[in-house]
Amino acid sequence: MSIRKNFRRAAIAAFTGVAMFSLAACGGGNGDTDASTDSDASDSTGSSDITVGFVAVGPEGGFRTANENDIQDAFKKAGITLKYSPTQNNDQQKQLEAFNSFVNEEVDAILLSATEATGWEESLKKAQEAEIPVILLDRGIEPNDESLYSTHIGPSNVEAGKAAGEWAIKSNPDGAKAIVLEGPAGLSVVNERNEGWEDAIKGSKIEVLEHQSANWSTEEGKTVTEGLLDKYNNDIKVIFAQNDEMGLGAAQAVEAKGLTTGADGVQIITIDGTRPALEALLSGKLSYVIEYNPIFGQQAVDAVKALTSGEKVEKNIVVPSQSFDSTITQDVIDARSY
Repeated sequence: MSIRKNFRRAAIAAFTGVAMFSLAACGGGNGDTDASTDSDASDSTGSSDITVGFVAVGPEGGFRTANENDIQDAFKKAGITLKYSPTQNNDQQKQLEAFNSFVNEEVDAILLSATEATGWEESLKKAQEAEIPVILLDRGIEPNDESLYSTHIGPSNVEAGKAAGEWAIKSNPDGAKAIVLEGPAGLSVVNERNEGWEDAIKGSKIEVLEHQSANWSTEEGKTVTEGLLDKYNNDIKVIFAQNDEMGLGAAQAVEAKGLTTGADGVQIITIDGTRPALEALLSGKLSYVIEYNPIFGQQAVDAVKALTSGEKVEKNIVVPSQSFDSTITQDVIDARSY
């Protein structure tokens, strides 16, 4: 580690003192955390001297846009330099290059939203050797070696999948045939949402006919659902889409087949809680939407400040989320920030 980096961190620690705080208490499901206090305080804590690399996913859907915009806004308000490096089409190689470049630049911390769960050990070890804290955002790594990163911040994918399964059982006590639309294979988010769903429906009368990837896409969600409706002669009651976009595509496919959606028709469950999905829920096209709260930029700022000051943070900071059913109102939708 360079003398310059040691001096910078020592200076930050001297200004911030030894006060410890619980980052877990920072989470708020409504996304209205006031960042102005930390932003104002940054002048006296040396936050303006901190540089953070953000290895991001980039364009992917409503959740990702809201999440990455919130993170960038939070760091700007805090007066912390954030170097944003998005990839395209889930290109892990570009992410690895960006990560290693940030290590070579000796940034003070790295934020990582991994496109793929595996393949990060070597890069994370390099960051560890350089004494650069790494914060995982949203997506985890596999195998989950907690010694290779400082903390993970995000909602619980397992709990989101579990909520989907529990709702399906409650809404269909006599059982139902279901299909699952997944994101790209190999992502921790896909594996964890499946884990929660399968744990919830284990031993129930929900019969899963098939899992298929629709790559987070509305268009592919429509195409895959049309194919599965044909394959099973429209005898599908529940569609669990692992994100809103795929669920909206599934709704288009159901309508194209002349079928109805809702309690008496095909029930479509989605995860993310974007505005288009909630509008579709209000109109009856979707049946249940589980929020995967993207607003945790402030938690990331707080973690960076703590770690660059030599403080420890919790290994897993869970961002609270909520769920919505057919009782949702337009007022609730309008009050949301994304």
